[in-house]
Amino acid sequence: MKEFLFDSAEFRTELGKSAHAAGEVEVLESIAKPGMHAIEVGGNHGVTAVAIASQIGSQGWLYTFEPVPEFFAILEGNLRRNHVENASAHPLAVTDRPGRTRFYKHGGGSGIAPAGEAEQIWVDTTSITDFLTRHGAGRIGLLNMDCEGSELLALQGAQPLLRDDAPQIFCEVHHGYLQQVGQSAEELVAYLQRFGYHVKPLQMERLHEEATLEACSHIHACKPERSR
Repeated sequence: MKEFLFDSAEFRTELGKSAHAAGEVEVLESIAKPGMHAIEVGGNHGVTAVAIASQIGSQGWLYTFEPVPEFFAILEGNLRRNHVENASAHPLAVTDRPGRTRFYKHGGGSGIAPAGEAEQIWVDTTSITDFLTRHGAGRIGLLNMDCEGSELLALQGAQPLLRDDAPQIFCEVHHGYLQQVGQSAEELVAYLQRFGYHVKPLQMERLHEEATLEACSHIHACKPERSR
């Protein structure tokens, strides 16, 4: 469903039909803490944005990014519908630099990797470093990412954040899209390890079982001193 009330029985029933989406919400609800400031790359329709905002509470703040105009309108509508007052939505793609880039919109997703009969659009971009410099945000404790091929680029544009704030990172890994842009999950993990992160592969459909990097749907990364 595009429009939802997060705490409604109807939405929770629908969420329960998707192990993938339910797993994402479960993980985010376990790692988002009251008072955290968070960044979300790829807000889409707002399900994970509302989940994070609900957990971080009135003392926290969420910056969520969604570059596709159609999805951005739904995201804003669901933030209003769920009375989210501790988040701001930004119609930008997050890569390694400010500018513009070609995006491919397909079904309910979008990204920089070509995808079949996808609609091609041009979107404005930012980097996490540039955005935080311009907006003077507080310390970021959580970075949630679902950006379909831009994962490594987004992290490359966030070096000061990774070095200084050491946020926990929950990132969907799109193996096929990464391959299309000449990157891989292994490169993604190696990049995070350069900043002292420990990375755990996860599979949302089997969330409580061990997962391998080759077959994972997500990774959860944190620095040891920040995991307690």
